[in-house]
Amino acid sequence: MPNNPPRPAIFLDRDDTINRNADLPDAAWENVKWGDLLKPEFSLLFPGVIEALHALKDAGYRIVVITNQGGVARAGGTMHDVDACNDRMRNLIHHTEQTLHPDDSLALFDDQIIDTWYSCPFHPETGVVPHLKAEHDWRKPHPGMITAACKELNLDPKRSWMVGDKQRDLDAAIAAGVPATQTIRVAHDSPIADLAHAARLILNIDDEQAAHPTTTVTLKAINEFDQPLADERIRSTVEACATAIAERTGIRIISITTTESSITATLDLPKLSALAFIAQLRRDTNRWHTSHTSKDLWPSAHDPLT
Repeated sequence: MPNNPPRPAIFLDRDDTINRNADLPDAAWENVKWGDLLKPEFSLLFPGVIEALHALKDAGYRIVVITNQGGVARAGGTMHDVDACNDRMRNLIHHTEQTLHPDDSLALFDDQIIDTWYSCPFHPETGVVPHLKAEHDWRKPHPGMITAACKELNLDPKRSWMVGDKQRDLDAAIAAGVPATQTIRVAHDSPIADLAHAARLILNIDDEQAAHPTTTVTLKAINEFDQPLADERIRSTVEACATAIAERTGIRIISITTTESSITATLDLPKLSALAFIAQLRRDTNRWHTSHTSKDLWPSAHDPLT
């Protein structure tokens, strides 16, 4: 049994929750049933998904995708095709580039924001592949994928959330022990339209904060008395990393202020996106600092941000 206490998670449906599906062009459905996304070139993330995932991850949640993929049972493709679609989405979320110091390169957006993906290829009614034409405990609304994730990743369903576009997503989570009040349906006919809106709800970002055009966020060193940013090399690297993230993502930095133990950025962004920015800055500069000193610069992700 794990020694660490169970962690909370965000369980996510895939199609029409993190990526477009219902409104894809006809070419996406050639030789497959409508809705069976098995062509990776049509794996397109919704706006705001990357920012929502980064902010939720930095708030201390594990991120787990659980998806029914009955198209495999219908012989529209294989699990290799499902994995290829997942990999395409992973590549859209995780990017690797930028040299931030003459002697150091720093990978940006290369952490695994989504911890794992669970896919169920069974379908008892429309399946034609003999060994997949069956009901299965992993197929939503059954709870199997979530209960498996809780066991394998040491997750606490009672402190977790489920976000999906279908009632079966929510029912699967409730059956696995996620409180019904912590399940969110995102859809055009739902009060919560998308994952970005759901993330704001989970993170207690109110409508005024969500709409405000500028946000100020701060990172404080683990031990402020060490005054790590008094070291010019560390300070310049942290500032360069913030600038690189902004340039790469098209973010306008209004101001950056550093002290000997903190960095504060005022950004031309609403709060959710600003939290995603500072989360990425935390990860990248912690990775750089750890490679040089064997210890983190900032508190770990599950500690609250200012």
